[in-house]
Amino acid sequence: MDAIKILIDEDKKDYKCYDILKSLLNSNLKFKNLVEKGIEEGKLSGFNDQLWNMIRAQNIRGINSFEDVFIDGANLGCCTSASKQLSYSFSKCYICGGVLPILSGTKNCPDGSHTWISINSKVIDTSLMLIIDESYSKNFGYIEENRYDPNRNPYYLAAKEWTNDEEIRKKHI
Repeated sequence: MDAIKILIDEDKKDYKCYDILKSLLNSNLKFKNLVEKGIEEGKLSGFNDQLWNMIRAQNIRGINSFEDVFIDGANLGCCTSASKQLSYSFSKCYICGGVLPILSGTKNCPDGSHTWISINSKVIDTSLMLIIDESYSKNFGYIEENRYDPNRNPYYLAAKEWTNDEEIRKKHI
């Protein structure tokens, strides 16, 4: 099975956001086997068109588009920022923090500290660029130390409203 071809759309194969995923698939047999088994069992996928459309639809400050973060690989080593930004696209989700030992030693991650999104019993991981059933994610070694509902924070809600304001997009397209 060629997991890379299954997980990464042809038009995104050169996006740098996939560097950690590609590296782990090529260097870590246990990880590769877990990914392949997850694909076969329907418990794991790459970012789908719906998620990419959410990414493209966001207003974002300081750069041209949220998609550019992934094209340039700026999501790698910045899991907290990338997860929080992506969370604005969901009506209800949790931002989770903890450890993912398999990331130890990767960019900006000397000890495996990690942040991801939990939504509808799925893990959305902006470093691995994977959507994983929460029950299956434990096979990868996710250790959840905290879970935060950002929608309880009024500053988060204001930023979320701005991020998803279609009128702002119409003015600048």
